[in-house]
Amino acid sequence: MYSGAVTGVGPRYCPSIETKLVRFEDKERHQIFLEPESLSLDTTYIQGFSNSMPPHVQEEMIHSLPGLENAVIKIYAYAIEYDAVNPLQLKPTLETKVIRNLYTAGQINGTSGYEEAAGQGLLAGINLGLRIQNKEPLVLRRDEAYIGVMIDDLVTKGTEEPYRLLTSRAEYRLLLRHDNADMRLTDYGYKAGTITEERYQRYVAKCNEIQALSDKLDEVRFTMKSDVNEYLATLGYEPLSAGLSALDLLRRPHVELEALRKYLPFDFDERIGRCVEINVKYEGYISKALRSAEKLNKMEFVKIPEDINYSEIPNLALEARDKFEAIRPFTVGQASRISGVNPSDISVLAMYLERK
Repeated sequence: MYSGAVTGVGPRYCPSIETKLVRFEDKERHQIFLEPESLSLDTTYIQGFSNSMPPHVQEEMIHSLPGLENAVIKIYAYAIEYDAVNPLQLKPTLETKVIRNLYTAGQINGTSGYEEAAGQGLLAGINLGLRIQNKEPLVLRRDEAYIGVMIDDLVTKGTEEPYRLLTSRAEYRLLLRHDNADMRLTDYGYKAGTITEERYQRYVAKCNEIQALSDKLDEVRFTMKSDVNEYLATLGYEPLSAGLSALDLLRRPHVELEALRKYLPFDFDERIGRCVEINVKYEGYISKALRSAEKLNKMEFVKIPEDINYSEIPNLALEARDKFEAIRPFTVGQASRISGVNPSDISVLAMYLERK
């Protein structure tokens, strides 16, 4: 790593032990973890000890650790360096701009990590299947999926180092929750042919149950004499001074739907209840995020023709013209996120597309 034998930029989020020694020389200690690899094997992986040292140095390093004085190394650590496609040469479908019908996914696109590779493989495979069937491609938006955030980052901004997908990269992470993944993506999967009819019908039934439970909670009224006041007292609330629906009561901090169950004239599925409670509790924040996403999405629906000639667009800044030519954005929304492109450039582009 430091002799110059490896010239590539190493992964930022899982650096080797020698990188840590150089970067954090002020630290007095470094924690490592011994991870048994299997119940049936006697091998142990040392997490936090990756390195590119020669084998005889690795032997000394391992044997210097308390308890590992007699350990046998089955596989030595090694540095990695791999060639990658410049992701700016990819369409948001992960098809290369250079060779039609060639789709790439994973480390070859400049990413690091199993999940990142799996997400790209999923989208590349779906889009290849849709291409064969002459159907519209699937491009997930930034407010719809973390996969959408990752691919948009790669094909719009490129990367100078192995890319990892972090939640902080998503401006709409309030919308990208684990509890609503099926709500966000099942329809897309069904249209693309990756969701079975049986699974899709279960999803439709769940959506109907969530709506039905919300409607029922809105119909239930708690009065000033209702037993629910006992529960509210335990949370420090004053007794109700007027009638209130169960749905409005659920909006209050610390009020839980599961605790309201015994005061309701009907029963409900706990899984459905959790979905309703999250929607109600965060309704204001979710609505704000959706409004913000809607402004962006209007531009996402404006497609840019693949054969557009940017040199023909009058009044377009030279830097914007160069960036558009190099990246060939898929939509006006993607064009707006390119570094160095100003809002005035987007207005010029939008007016040109409208005239055409």
